[in-house]
Amino acid sequence: MKLPRLKISKNTRATLVGLMIGVASLWALTMAYDEARENLLSFLFYTIVLLLLIALGAVCVVALIYGVKKIVRRLFAKDAAEKQE
Repeated sequence: MKLPRLKISKNTRATLVGLMIGVASLWALTMAYDEARENLLSFLFYTIVLLLLIALGAVCVVALIYGVKKIVRRLFAKDAAEKQE
């Protein structure tokens, strides 16, 4: 039986599969070393928080770079306009 493909991009599918493999690996390690579920949930929560902070930082850096580029472009456009007059 062939399952229908989801209408999700290839990169998104790869990311989701990678996350599922990571969770399954953590679950297997937890069971193998008899780790407490509270510790696992705490670890997963703080890992997600860390990843969100990294993503937020990356968005801020990109916004800062584009903002600086826009400001510099406007300044040089004004200088060029003043020189032509």
